[in-house]
Amino acid sequence: MVEVNGVDVEALEKVLRMVSEQYSDPNRRRQMNLRRSRVSWRGGMRSLVRAGAGRFEVDEDPSGPVNTPTSLEYLLGSLGACVLLTFVYLATRRNVRVDDVEVAVEGELGDLMTYLGLSDEGDPGFVRMSLTCYVRSDADENLLREIFSESLRRSPVLRTFMREVELSANLRTLK
Repeated sequence: MVEVNGVDVEALEKVLRMVSEQYSDPNRRRQMNLRRSRVSWRGGMRSLVRAGAGRFEVDEDPSGPVNTPTSLEYLLGSLGACVLLTFVYLATRRNVRVDDVEVAVEGELGDLMTYLGLSDEGDPGFVRMSLTCYVRSDADENLLREIFSESLRRSPVLRTFMREVELSANLRTLK
């Protein structure tokens, strides 16, 4: 077994061949591209998110101790995780060993008061975000910069932030 960055390269290549074969089938392509999550209210300002094989809690209670990240912090974390894992994946595919990597993400909201319903003036979403990748590796710095640039181009979460996304939002009442 050949391992780079904790990844079994032979197993990875086998999975990539399988994905390529299945993706060529138009009936499978949409299914392979689709991701889902389901969010349930847990009382107060808490929710439980089920996504893939995992679950996590979100706590937005401004009046009490917050025991979990907020949805905005999960959003920032998701961006950082996606860029980081894309970086490691691309480095692994190029046989570039990474000793350590960390991504720091920061976001600035447009207007917190709008989110809290205390104003109708601003935009409650992020107006600025920054991302910094810290990497330790014996590889050439130019090669690491190339891999980082490619990871920004290939990160699905980052690319979603970089453009508008068609969103369908519906309300269904239950009796």
